[in-house]
Amino acid sequence: MKTILKYIGEIILFFSKQVLQAILVVTIFLAIIVGVITATLTEYKKEVKIEKNTYLELDFSKGIMEKDEGGLFDLEKSIKLYQVLEGIKQASKESNIDGIYMDIDHVNLSVNHIEEVGEALDEFKKSGKKIYAFTRNIDNQNYRLGIYATKIVMPPIRSATINLSGYYREFNYFKNLADYVGIKFNVIHIGDYKAYGEQYSKEKMSKEFKKNIKRIYDRVYNYRIEEISRRRNIEEIAINKAVLGGELVLTNPIYGEKIGLIDGLSYQSEFDEKYGVGDKISLEDYLTTVKSIERKEKIALIYASGDIVYSKNRGGKNSIDIESIKKELKKADGNEDIKGIVLRVNSPGGSALASEIIHHEISRLSKPIYVSMGGVAASGGYYISAGAKKIFATKSTITGSIGVVSIIPEISGLVKKSMVNIEKIEKGRYSGINSLTAKMTPGEIKKIRVSSLGVYNEFKNRVSLGRNIPLDKLESIAGGRIWLGEEGIENGLVDEIGGLETTIKTLGRDLKLKDYQVVEIIEKKGVYEIVQGYRDVYGKVKSFVEAPVMQATRFRAKIPLLFMPYEFN
Repeated sequence: MKTILKYIGEIILFFSKQVLQAILVVTIFLAIIVGVITATLTEYKKEVKIEKNTYLELDFSKGIMEKDEGGLFDLEKSIKLYQVLEGIKQASKESNIDGIYMDIDHVNLSVNHIEEVGEALDEFKKSGKKIYAFTRNIDNQNYRLGIYATKIVMPPIRSATINLSGYYREFNYFKNLADYVGIKFNVIHIGDYKAYGEQYSKEKMSKEFKKNIKRIYDRVYNYRIEEISRRRNIEEIAINKAVLGGELVLTNPIYGEKIGLIDGLSYQSEFDEKYGVGDKISLEDYLTTVKSIERKEKIALIYASGDIVYSKNRGGKNSIDIESIKKELKKADGNEDIKGIVLRVNSPGGSALASEIIHHEISRLSKPIYVSMGGVAASGGYYISAGAKKIFATKSTITGSIGVVSIIPEISGLVKKSMVNIEKIEKGRYSGINSLTAKMTPGEIKKIRVSSLGVYNEFKNRVSLGRNIPLDKLESIAGGRIWLGEEGIENGLVDEIGGLETTIKTLGRDLKLKDYQVVEIIEKKGVYEIVQGYRDVYGKVKSFVEAPVMQATRFRAKIPLLFMPYEFN
């Protein structure tokens, strides 16, 4: 009977696997068809005409992406940051565009992206054109963007709300949960402030991380209050008192207009007539009317976005791998028309080995390279930036985090609870150092710490040489400490405050280029590579279900990592 049941079970398992494989094949096939159809339809868009008194409409509800990865399932793609900046710049010169209209109800942007878009909006206003922002509800996020407008308008109703507050953030610590499950995380930090991974090895926040993170949040808050005060012409002490006192939580537009937070009251249906706004054109449609003019002299724009990984198969969709970045840098350096390179870095770090190799490739370039930091360019993200001739960051960019961490999961407790007996044979000291089921010995921990210390010293040497900061002074900046962009100016990690557009302009000016073209260099994936990326859907889902706590894609046992503690934006 047991044999028959076993046989039936094997048959059911076999057919289940076949059905699952068939579903995956059909899914991939349909994805390809949909991708092709979508791409085809994009090519045959209707002709767009810009009439007089047209307003450029900006919608950031879908967010902004740094780099187009070309995935098949990205049927509703966000617009790229550079497209947004270029579109706003070109609209300032377009005679039929009278201004910009922004519906800021849903602003899915990081603080960094708001600063960069705001920089472009400030330039736009120099043309004498107006910018209107309309919203039914104000919060900390959308008001950051709204204050760049000439006028902010809300409906004249008390059910519309204004919620401006300080800040609140929760941090989850998993040690007790991991202990209960039977998983231990051995976290080896080089740098007292290198807090990445402590949420798995500690029950509560370390005093170093708390001090670091509190300073960052306080300073970002102060920037926000200063900007509101300056742009809305409200006394800084008064707005700070109102925000911290909770006076601007769950208040209404009528009161908001009275104290100067907004400029006018109008229903959206009456807005256009009241403020003289004519037809509206979306940014996506407007960009189809902007003709790219071929220039002899060029500046290359290359993206380094995501976790830094050694090879493509170790990274996700948004990652920086050695081979891709090497090809892009080589292509730019070998093109005679390209006079300089802007590297856009938006990364919390990753593999120490990959970071060092990419830094080396950057240092070998014959052409000047400037780095434009995004929301995060810390740890490994700063490592690869340190070799650039100049580094630019926004005020809110998170950078620094010069330190090393190794995270080694140990599941011996889980194995014991599972009543599984593991027998082992070994020969040679440290031969079992990569085992996840054996408890780490003091000798193994010391071995990893010594290795990580060597990586840390190498990291500091690269920064010291690239930034011309003496090693004895650098230690007080390093140690895993994180810094905002403006603090980076003060301690020498950053050269200038400015976004992507400022970086490009400065490079063009420094190279004495009068008329140049910006060309994006992106190592595009072929159809085969895209399909390969989706073929292991089952395996990825399985891994996710089996290891929900371990962040498996980032844990490389016994291998030093250059990660910052958290991504902030």
